[in-house]
Amino acid sequence: MATGHVSRLVWVVFLGLLVLAGGLALANGGPFVVKYPAGDPAAKGILARLDPDLKPRHETRLRVVKEDLKVTFAPEARSREAPPPLAGVSAAYTIENPTAAEIEVDFGFPILRGIYLSPYSMTPSPDVHVQVNDKQVPCVVISNSAIYGIVRQRARRQIDRGIARDAELARLMFAVRGSEGQGRLRARAALTEYLTGQGKWNPRDAALMVEYASLELGQAKGPVAGAGWNWSRSEDLTRLASANLGPLAAVGEQKATQFFAQLGSRCNPKVGASYEAVFAAWGGDVRERSVDLATGRVRPREITVDRKAMRGARPSADGLILGSDPTVYARVDYLDENRSISEVERTSCKAILKNLPVVFTFAPMNLLHYRVKFPPKTTQTLTVTYSQYPYADTRTPSSYQLAYVVHPASLWKEFGPINLEVAVPEGVGFRASKACRRVKGEERTFTGPQLGNPTSPGKTRFAIYRAALTQKRGELFLAVDSAAWKKVFPSPQRAAAGETQRPVARKAVKAAR
Repeated sequence: MATGHVSRLVWVVFLGLLVLAGGLALANGGPFVVKYPAGDPAAKGILARLDPDLKPRHETRLRVVKEDLKVTFAPEARSREAPPPLAGVSAAYTIENPTAAEIEVDFGFPILRGIYLSPYSMTPSPDVHVQVNDKQVPCVVISNSAIYGIVRQRARRQIDRGIARDAELARLMFAVRGSEGQGRLRARAALTEYLTGQGKWNPRDAALMVEYASLELGQAKGPVAGAGWNWSRSEDLTRLASANLGPLAAVGEQKATQFFAQLGSRCNPKVGASYEAVFAAWGGDVRERSVDLATGRVRPREITVDRKAMRGARPSADGLILGSDPTVYARVDYLDENRSISEVERTSCKAILKNLPVVFTFAPMNLLHYRVKFPPKTTQTLTVTYSQYPYADTRTPSSYQLAYVVHPASLWKEFGPINLEVAVPEGVGFRASKACRRVKGEERTFTGPQLGNPTSPGKTRFAIYRAALTQKRGELFLAVDSAAWKKVFPSPQRAAAGETQRPVARKAVKAAR
């Protein structure tokens, strides 16, 4: 789920309009500058009011001596099918405060794609932890869904303001909403004629506005600037995630968000580009990308989906079935036929899917927020750990992929070496977008919610790869061979048939050694 901030007047977290979402496991937290409400530095209990952007700023007072980044690909023991990898990520930062003053910093840590939900508690929660030295630090995951909720809320305000500025448009919109039957058909036609004629809208955007007028979305719902909400309250984040959906939930939160953003951009072009702008500020790329297992080159992600199988199908371990991969969900014109909506609403949803000009292909990103104090003249170790399912890439040879944003390291005035270590089960091919060397093999026990079932610890032999990352911009991609993974860790049915662990090595991945 993925994903720094400030002490008093120092960092910036323009919390806002768009941002998050799921697969990047990047551990370099960039400092934000919190822009406090009305410039009030005493408002330390509030991360930030809703501002237009969510962009990091540079840190100049503290220095990162080094970052030790460790990633382990291990089986998820609860799976009844061929167990997919569960990647455990640990990013340990050695941070020095060379000044004579205490410095308090709010950090924002981007995590692309989803964060694993630990099932081993009364209330399943994201498996993410932050600690300074040996002390746990409270943290909050601002989910991709909450960011989408912000996008919808802000876009809707722009749409409604645009309508209010045009008296004739407001009249025609009201006519659509207040009529039925043949009267509504005539009102919809009049609105379309006005938008494409005097308004000079293109037919597709005009069609979207007509459906906006036709749907009963009620009053705009969700926290707004100055309403006393903040990002550290789970109830506020929950409200954001479900705000301004209504019947549009039938097309999914990403398509619904695209719908609002597209119409909002008619009134303010920045609305449609704010999600991309946030990614660019952090150094990520909204386009789904992978490292090619055969060549080591970074390329667009490829995934093959059987659309027929997607209808009513349960998510598979590969993450290829609708619901288990939000980016797949967003790329198809999917309508939840089981959603309890009226036929009129269903027709509007179908028209929206037909007229959205582009597919919503943004990679999901979550944001982890936590606050840390650095006493004067001290050095502390700040460690962030989390786990997530890697995403699938189906180009031959197929792979499971993990993406990590390295760019936030460039936001610090001083940021030392990034030491990478990746553990992969023996017999499973591995490739990284940064050349890695195999240093050894060792037997490890994987246990606990992050790496398997705590009641059934398992042991396997891992190959260990290492590299020193000198490039501190952009993203790091890690991939393991999915076919080899399934042979080393077969499903219970295949294991019962005599398919036990056996080494599998592909010629295509020799260069990774």
